[in-house]
Amino acid sequence: MLALATTWLFASSAAFPDAPRIDAPLVFDELRPASGYGAIIPFEPRGQVNLDRVWWTAPRAETVKQLGERFGVPAEEMRALDPSFIGPRVRAGQRVLVYRHDARTPSRSVGAPNRGRIEHAAPFPEGSGWRLRAYRPRAWATRHVVGELVSAIGEWRERFPTAQPVLIGELSRRDGGRVRPHRSHRSGRDVDIGYVLLAPPAAHKFTVATPHTLDAAATWALVQQLLASGSVESIFMAARVQVQLLPHALPHVDPARLRSVFSVLATDPRARKRAILRPWGGHDDHMHVRFACTDADIRCGAADRRRSKKKRKKGRAKRR
Repeated sequence: MLALATTWLFASSAAFPDAPRIDAPLVFDELRPASGYGAIIPFEPRGQVNLDRVWWTAPRAETVKQLGERFGVPAEEMRALDPSFIGPRVRAGQRVLVYRHDARTPSRSVGAPNRGRIEHAAPFPEGSGWRLRAYRPRAWATRHVVGELVSAIGEWRERFPTAQPVLIGELSRRDGGRVRPHRSHRSGRDVDIGYVLLAPPAAHKFTVATPHTLDAAATWALVQQLLASGSVESIFMAARVQVQLLPHALPHVDPARLRSVFSVLATDPRARKRAILRPWGGHDDHMHVRFACTDADIRCGAADRRRSKKKRKKGRAKRR
């Protein structure tokens, strides 16, 4: 388990001379990343999040069957969750119970992000600091991931109450598995989050982060809050976005740790891969946050990949 610490990350801006200047308390299983997975970074104590029940709002008038397809919850299951939920149709703005926690069924990630699944996933709740898509079959993750992310965004929102809400994109399906066109997002530990913008987007669509669109100070604060949780393994983020965040990170980052956070400052290719913020194609309009494994998860992360590689080698040997 990670140890409690309070030190932060600081460095000279000379490294980048061209960088721009610049519903009730939740209850979830208190799990921290298991040792051996992800980066060991400082974290702060968190407020708890109540995921015992989650309600979503119907965005339009439609049949219960259509709403079930929109939310990824069969109509029969929604009726079983809430016996008072009757009638063949829902009205726009109607609150619908989509999840009720059962303590006998632990929520956990099984396998690697690119070949795993989820057991007893939880839906990401609605909130004032973020926006969910109207179509939500892929708005599910482990209870740990949902709780940690809700706490981080909530704490960030308290610091930046006037900032634009962040857009929540793809998480995982209720049972995990393939989420096209992604290669990952299968085991309930991956979340796509839009960068904080200076102006609201015209629709629920990610916007490329440029000095004219990006609220760099608020975006760095969100990243900082995620890192403070101690639950994040890595964040995939375009190099040019990292450069825009650097001036806001410098006052808060220990020089000895700066390169372990920003891959754009690492000179060694291996060090770049080990940094928390890592460049990856297609992440100039959103960041992909991967949460670390916990002790409750099964065959999680790198260990699962090593086993799979051994199995493939054995399979090839047999075919030969």
